This record gives sequence, structure tokens and C-alpha cells, in this order.
Amino acid sequence: MNKQAVPLAVRRHQLVATVRKAIGNQDVLVGVSGGADSVALLLLCCAGALQESANYKVAVAHIHHGLRDESDEEQKMVETLCGSLGVQCISTRVTVTPENGSLAAGARKARYEALQTTATVLGCNAVAVAHHAEDQLETMLMALCRGGGLRKISGIAASRALSDSIDLFRPLLHVEKNELISICNQAQIKWCADPTNQNSTTPRGRLRQDVIPILRELWNSADRHASNASTMLHAAVDIFDATVPRGNEWDRVTFAKLPLPIIDAALQKAIGECATFGSIQSIRDAIVDSNTEPRTFQLQNGNSATVTSKKVIIHHS
Repeated sequence: MNKQAVPLAVRRHQLVATVRKAIGNQDVLVGVSGGADSVALLLLCCAGALQESANYKVAVAHIHHGLRDESDEEQKMVETLCGSLGVQCISTRVTVTPENGSLAAGARKARYEALQTTATVLGCNAVAVAHHAEDQLETMLMALCRGGGLRKISGIAASRALSDSIDLFRPLLHVEKNELISICNQAQIKWCADPTNQNSTTPRGRLRQDVIPILRELWNSADRHASNASTMLHAAVDIFDATVPRGNEWDRVTFAKLPLPIIDAALQKAIGECATFGSIQSIRDAIVDSNTEPRTFQLQNGNSATVTSKKVIIHHS
């Protein structure tokens, strides 16, 4: 690794310790799109690896989605940057298929599959990506407005498993974007600006253009506070989830004795993504009332729920 390509100011930045704490001493694959966020994360990972106490290697994965004319230039920029840093870079072109009608969701799925594959090839047990506090605020707002369970409202998780042997880390969730831009400027490294991030025809783009600026005018630390709330919510949801019974079938009498929020959560997990607040409330009310007549509730996608005098059953088509 080229130590001279990582300025002293970056090597001494307080976020280096944050990144090292997240990934530990594991060889790490950094997902780098070429934007300021991922470039800053790469610099911080390199700064950490240059410390005498460090014992890990840094590699880069760049995913070419083939969706924009600028993608070829962004790939060249990332590969050139990695060459100057002395870091191995593997670029992968993926084919994006819409997921449930969403091109963004399809791109996300293809991207993480490619990251997992590259990490496996390189023998990296850690993959790091550069989601930050602004991403967290946007994600939590979208989940709150779209509807969803507690886990979705909690926002982006700081880590999760990509496979049995590979973990995904997001060490910058508490960091504001301006700080990441500052790191790039300190290193005198240019980055690519993705125009789709400002596309007001998408929900996230509209939030960035019209909603988030107003929230920051009202509360200038809205991004950071959302990230702090997410950390607390994820911890609370972990504890809550441990009390929620799993499965698609329960004894009604026993089930009805549980606290109502736990019944709701169990139903939501069993029904899945198509669960609506109204349908869960209707099924739960039938579970706890005194009516012993069999009742069937039709759900989305051909699914249904049956409540009898003895059983509660979720049927999947």
C-alpha cells in the first residue's frame, strides 16, 4: 500500500478508529462506487491498515451496473485511484433485473451478490460499504411513510451477514456527508457525482430535494439524531424479536394470552411483506375475542389467515 497517497491528516482522522473498531483485524473488501462517501471510506480503511497495530489487508470491489453512460468513466476513476493507493481492485459488470418492479431494488440485489462473490474469491470475511447519516434518515423516513414493521422503521443496520462466513459492515452510519467530502478534499482526490441521486422522480430523490433540506432547517442535526435513534431502535428490536413466537400456526388460547404487540409482530413475520396494519389488527382482534366460530381473512397475493376456536393458521398460496 502506498502510504504517501494517504495524507497525514487522513491517517490521524478520528474516524479511522471508528472504522477499525467496526471491521476489526479482518481483511476487508470495500465497495467503492466512485462517490465521495465510498472514496472516503476507502481512505479511512487504508489509513487504518497503515497503523502499526493493524494486521489486515484492503481490497476494492467496483460494481458496474451498466445503467448510466457515466459508468465506464466511474470504473476507470476507481481503478486509477486504487492503483495510486496500491490496493487491489476487482471491477464486476452486473445485469440488473427489476425486483418487484423496482430497478433500484434490482441493482441493490445484484450489487450485494457481486460483493459477496468477490469477497469469497479474495478470502475476505468483511465487506464495508459507505452508507452514512443522510442515508439513514432517508431510509427511516421512507419506512415510516411506506409502512412496515419495527425492524424496517429502525433503518439501516450497522452490520449483517452476507453469508455464513462474510459479514457486511456500515461503519459510517453516524457520519454526516460533509465530513466525508472533507476527507476526500484533504486527500486531494476527486470523486464522481451520481446524477440519479438527485433524481426527483424517485421517492429517495424527492426526499433529498424537497424534504430533507426543510428538516435540516428545523433541526440541523436531524441526520445524526436519526442515526442515534436507529442504534437504540435496533437494540430494542433485537430484544423484542427474541420474545416473538415463530411459525405459521399457533394454539389460539396460548397465543391470545401474549401481549398484543407480540401477537402483532408474530402475525407480521408469518404473513410477510404483504402484511398490512389493518389486516394484522383484524386477525389479532379475532384471536383475542370470545367468538369461537371459524373465520378466514383474505390477504394479499392469495394468502389467507384462519382463526378457529383452537388454532391460528397463516396460509401461503
